[in-house]
Amino acid sequence: MTPQEIIKEIYKLPLPEQNEVVETLTKNPKIEESEDLRIQKLLFEAGLLEEIKPRRQSRIGDFPAIEINGESISETIIRERR
Repeated sequence: MTPQEIIKEIYKLPLPEQNEVVETLTKNPKIEESEDLRIQKLLFEAGLLEEIKPRRQSRIGDFPAIEINGESISETIIRERR
């Protein structure tokens, strides 16, 4: 089965099961390393990199919204451009 066929089958699953697959794949240390990490290791071994930085696990959407009093930022930008 090709990766594209596997992805199509995953999309057929109910959403909770799709989420479980994603969580399992992102947390499983036995999964092969990414191409990017493999290249970084080669560059490190060749002496072209001083260190291999770990990938960031957090997503932008993980941050809580900040409540701001007064005029919204978009209204401020529009007003100042006039």
